[in-house]
Amino acid sequence: MNCLTGETERLINNDIFLSTAPSPMELRIQETRTGSSMLGTIFLIVNATLGAGLLNFPQAFDKAGGIATSITTQLGFLIFITAALIVLANCSDITNSNTIQDTLATLCGSKSLYVCALCVAVYSFGCCLTFLIIIGDQLDRVLATYYGMDYCHTWYMSRQFVTTVISCIFIFPLCFFKRLDALSYASSVGCLTILYVVWLIGYKSFTKTIPTSVKIWPDNVYEALHIVPIICFAYQSHMTAIPMYACMKERRLGKFTICAIVSMIICFIAYTIVGILGYATFGIGKVPSDILQGYSDKSTIVTLAIVSIAIKNFTTYPIVLFCGRDAILSAFGLTVNENVKTRSFVTVIWFIASLIIAISVPDISPVINLLGALSATFIFILPGICLLQSILFKDPELYLNKDRLLILLAITITAIGAFVCGIVSIEALKDLKKPLAEEPLVTGFRIQLGQSLCS
Repeated sequence: MNCLTGETERLINNDIFLSTAPSPMELRIQETRTGSSMLGTIFLIVNATLGAGLLNFPQAFDKAGGIATSITTQLGFLIFITAALIVLANCSDITNSNTIQDTLATLCGSKSLYVCALCVAVYSFGCCLTFLIIIGDQLDRVLATYYGMDYCHTWYMSRQFVTTVISCIFIFPLCFFKRLDALSYASSVGCLTILYVVWLIGYKSFTKTIPTSVKIWPDNVYEALHIVPIICFAYQSHMTAIPMYACMKERRLGKFTICAIVSMIICFIAYTIVGILGYATFGIGKVPSDILQGYSDKSTIVTLAIVSIAIKNFTTYPIVLFCGRDAILSAFGLTVNENVKTRSFVTVIWFIASLIIAISVPDISPVINLLGALSATFIFILPGICLLQSILFKDPELYLNKDRLLILLAITITAIGAFVCGIVSIEALKDLKKPLAEEPLVTGFRIQLGQSLCS
C-alpha cells in the first residue's frame, strides 16, 4: 500500500506549484517496462467486460420497453462508465498504486483498504462461482443434446466430474500469473468466441421464419429502469481497470484512455447488436433470459456457441481471481511479488473452494443477485470518491475552474452510483420473492444456477 506521506506526498504537491521534480508517472515512463501493448490492453478490457450479460441483453431490451429506450439509456450510462475507467487510472497515477484498494487507501485512509479489499474479494469470488456454474450449464446442455437427458447417470458425464476436469485443465493453469498482461493472449481467444456468439444471434435473427413484433419506446418511463441493472452487470470491468493499467508496457494515461474508449465502443456495439437482433428474433414478451436457451434446434452452429460461452469463461475466471487474490494479500499487507508460496496457496484455496461450491450448491442466485449492487459501487461510487479526494488533495481551496468542474463530475458520478445501487438492490430483493417460474433480472442468470438438465 502507498500512503500520502513522505516522498510521494511531496511529489504530488509539487504538481500544483509547477515544480521540476519528477512525478511518479514520469519516473515510471523513464523505466524500461515490460507489459501489454495497447491492443493487449483492449483485449483484456473487452474480455473482462463482455460476458454472461451478453446473453441477457435481448430480454433486457424487451423488459426496458423498446429498442430506442434501451440504446439511449445504455449510451447515457456508457459516458459515465468510460469516464470512471479513466478516473481510476488517473487516481492510480496520482497515488502511485497498482490496485483499486491501494488507490482508495491512499486517498481515503488506511481503514478504507480493508473495506475495499473485502468488497473486491467477495465480488470476485461470487463472479468466479458464476463462471464455473455457467460452464457447467453449457456442458450439461451439450451432453443432453448429443447423448440424451439421462447423461448424468454415467459418472464420467456427470456435471460434477466434467466441470471439475474441464476447469482443472483449462482454468487452473492460468490462475498463477502474477501480472495481468500474461493473460492478454487468452483474452484475445475469449473475445473471438464472443464474436462467434454475436454472429450466431444475428444469423438466427435473419433466418427466422416466424414473424415477430418489437417495441421502439416503452409504455411508461419506469420500464426504462429495467435495463439499468443489466448495464451495471454487463459493463463491470472497473475492479480490474487499475491492474490492467499497471501492467501496460507504456503506462500513460492518454494511451489507456484510448484503450478504454475503444473497448467500451466494442462492447456497446456487441451488446446492442445482440440486444436488437435477439429481441427481434423472439418478439415482445417471449425473449428467454439466456438467449441461447431459446434456440431449441440441435444444430452444430448452436452447439459451437454454447461451447464458446464456456471458453469465454475459461479466459475471464483468471482475471477476476487475480483481483480477488490481490485484495486478500493487500488486506494482510502482502503483494504478489513478496512471497510466491503465499500467492500460490491463496490461488489454490480460492480455486478449490469456488469449484466445490459451484458443483455442490444447487442455488446461489440470491447471493449473486444481492452482490449485483457491488457492480454499481465499483463502476460509480468508488471512482467518484477517488476523483473527489484526489482533487481536494491537489487543490483543497478549489482555485482552478477545472477542479471545480471535476468536483461536480465526482459528485454526479457518486450520486448516479447511489441511485443505481438502490435500483439494483430493489430488483434483487424482488427476485428473491419471485416464484421459480419467473426469470430473474439482475444478473442475467436463470433462477436456479447449477440446475441440472438430467432427468
